[in-house]
This record gives sequence, structure tokens and C-alpha cells, in this order.
Amino acid sequence: MPKLKLHTFRRIYKSLKTPWTPINWLILGYLIGLEEQYIRIKTEHTVDKAIADYKASISTKVTKPKIVTKKTKDGWEMSIGQVDEK
Repeated sequence: MPKLKLHTFRRIYKSLKTPWTPINWLILGYLIGLEEQYIRIKTEHTVDKAIADYKASISTKVTKPKIVTKKTKDGWEMSIGQVDEK
């Protein structure tokens, strides 16, 4: 027998329950479908928010290295990063 997982949806089912069993089964099936969608959406939102908060808390700034080119008597010389300038 299918059951509702969340207390909120159980309360809704109890408030909508009728004396006629076939209608109760329809109501229960509809609420189970709604509950599954609610749980999925709520979980996705919670995980997305946690990931966004985590990314915001990490303060790593990506900096590109400095590329230095200079002309020598043999041609061009390229260095990445800190270069001793002579």
C-alpha cells in the first residue's frame, strides 16, 4: 500500500478523505505524485543553494600569469611569470 512520506501531505490527505474508498485512492495517488515532485524540487533547491554558498565562501581569484617578451640579438625571447630584468 502506498504511503505518504511527509507529515504535511498526510494532514492534507486526512482533511480531504471521504467515506467513498475509490475517491480516497484517487486523492492519495494525486497527493503521492505531488509529494514526489515537491521533494525533488525542494532537494534540488537546497543542493543548488548549498553549492552557491560554498562557491561564494571560497575566495580564490584566478590570475593569469604575466607574459614578458623581449628582443634579443638572436630574436625574440618569451617568459611566463616573474622575469629578472637586466
